[in-house]
Amino acid sequence: MNFFFKYLSENILSKKIDKNSFPFSQNLFWDTSIEKIDIEKHKDYIIERVLSRGLLADFYFLLQLYTSEEITDAVKKSKTLDKKTINFCSHYFKIPINELHASSFYS
Repeated sequence: MNFFFKYLSENILSKKIDKNSFPFSQNLFWDTSIEKIDIEKHKDYIIERVLSRGLLADFYFLLQLYTSEEITDAVKKSKTLDKKTINFCSHYFKIPINELHASSFYS
């Protein structure tokens, strides 16, 4: 699935992760101070926000920072994902749509 990233400079993006700074777009977290977001402690919040509103570079960072299992668990628990994000996650991460909690709100 890395063909999604062929238009990104993966070397530059990887350097940003190596710096241990907050790699995601600042505008994704307009309602929270970036300094207060802990990448491990607030993992579900970050995953939901990036999947529903992030850019391709943010999605790349997400896949570098978290395992597929961590992302899948967060997606399954989420109650805030919209229909398009639910469908994307179902196909990309191969999760049956009926296993996604948020999908029950759209049936």
